[in-house]
Amino acid sequence: MRQADLVWHLNGVRGFRRGISKLTPELQRALRRHVQWFGSYKRSGELAKVQVWLVLNRGSIEFITGANSYKVKRARRNPKVICFVGRPNGPAISGAAEILSDQREVWRVYRAYWRTHPIRMALLLGLRLAAAIAFRARVVVRVQPDQPNPLAG
Repeated sequence: MRQADLVWHLNGVRGFRRGISKLTPELQRALRRHVQWFGSYKRSGELAKVQVWLVLNRGSIEFITGANSYKVKRARRNPKVICFVGRPNGPAISGAAEILSDQREVWRVYRAYWRTHPIRMALLLGLRLAAAIAFRARVVVRVQPDQPNPLAG
């Protein structure tokens, strides 16, 4: 895959080319998979990790999840989270989570999922996820990495 193709594939936004070269090779490889293990803290202080897809958007990590999921409940209680990119013990990016219920944001990430996971969306999740979004049962979790932001362009 050419670097220009990787840039578009990673976040679907042209013009990200300048920032991709600043990423470490390990982080570039991990981001190609478009998956992460999202870690949020339980009340006991234990880190709970859950695998989710990811989308990059202007230096932030975003994903869609259920509006009443434990991920959302824990992130609302304690916005300090850790994203392990690519694999369960992949490159760790800590940051602050923000819950977005704006339908335009949810549909934007939904469209990005079609670019990053077209076969899975077509065969397994596309219609079911679209219906859940239409019934406002899904939200976007946006993780703004701590400074220095390893994803900043």
